[in-house]
Amino acid sequence: MSTNVIAVHIRNLQLHNATPTTIRHRLDNLQRLEAKLGKPLIEATVDELVEWQAGLRVSPSSIATYTAHIRSFYRWALLNGVIEIDPTIHLVTPKLKRRLPRPIPEQDLAVALITSRYDHQLFCVFLLAGYCGLRCGEIARIARSDIREDEKNGGAYLVVHGKGGHERIIRIAPDIYTEVRSLMGRAGFLFLSKNGQPYTPNRLTQITSAHLKAIGLPYTLHTLRHRFATRLADLGADVRDVQVALGHQHLSTTTLYLASNTRRSTSSVDRLGRGLSSMTRR
Repeated sequence: MSTNVIAVHIRNLQLHNATPTTIRHRLDNLQRLEAKLGKPLIEATVDELVEWQAGLRVSPSSIATYTAHIRSFYRWALLNGVIEIDPTIHLVTPKLKRRLPRPIPEQDLAVALITSRYDHQLFCVFLLAGYCGLRCGEIARIARSDIREDEKNGGAYLVVHGKGGHERIIRIAPDIYTEVRSLMGRAGFLFLSKNGQPYTPNRLTQITSAHLKAIGLPYTLHTLRHRFATRLADLGADVRDVQVALGHQHLSTTTLYLASNTRRSTSSVDRLGRGLSSMTRR
């Protein structure tokens, strides 16, 4: 019975045009919870779900994600008359700390680019993250048809398939596009594995992380995205433009990059500090 309910719920997500990633994660969470409970999900009690959440040994952000998936399922079940009481009423959503960006330093980015030259696909992945601000999943989903060359000014424009099914258009600078263009001799996805299949975001993350670790750099591909955003802020880009480029839904997320950007204020702070000697002169 519960398996059928899960299947109906998944079909409902598909009807609402949920992304394949959301559907996959929802299904995985529901199946793992059902296996943990050892009974159909629709028979779960409030106490059982509280015990399940308390037993999670993952990061607070993962707990928040798992809880959101489970809550969504039971709210849908309640709305459709599958259950009479929502058993998630006492689940707690952890308060998450706001994490400041951790951009890869420029000299380390240069090392990552130089050492990836032997693999042009890997080199272009680093370019698209560090100079266009793309997430790993967005890079994996790039197809030839998503790119429109700018014949007048050089470079190109890219339709990015972002998180939650949201699309945006970003600029690829001429120097970056010169490198990416060599991957466009075929239709379909740009980044393919040796067997000709497109990379999954997880696999692309593993490959880039392994390369960075092998050359002694303690970073991930996402830190190159952070570098893109902080460098835009350094150059004086409008915060709204940075928000659009990154595909942030909320401006508050983008302002974190401005909060960590100290270069523009450094000279003013230094000038202010120079008044100390005259102020304290006896």
